[in-house]
Amino acid sequence: MKAILVLIVVVVVALVAFNYFTTGEFSLMPSSSGGGEAQQLNQLRGEFRSLAREFRQAGRSAALSGMDTTSAASAVLSELDGVEDKVEAIGKNTQDPKVRDEAKKLAQEIAKFKKDIR
Repeated sequence: MKAILVLIVVVVVALVAFNYFTTGEFSLMPSSSGGGEAQQLNQLRGEFRSLAREFRQAGRSAALSGMDTTSAASAVLSELDGVEDKVEAIGKNTQDPKVRDEAKKLAQEIAKFKKDIR
């Protein structure tokens, strides 16, 4: 009996953790408000953070080895421009004010990153 209760608790905690990492909310079942737009925005946020990490890594590689990494950095910046365009499109086209606010915050974060690296 105890093993079944422990298993149920583990499954519930795993489900809440999965929902938190995919939607950013603590809940057993993800809410469907915002639907695809919110999920797409979360994916774009992850893509932005990955690109920012790649850019910083290119800078570190250049500093350590002295190699020219400008092509890697410029490729990251062009991908970043694409992500920024998608975020702005979501912000303009969505009807959900929560998604619009999140898109605005992410667009500001991207703009700040681009300003800091130039």
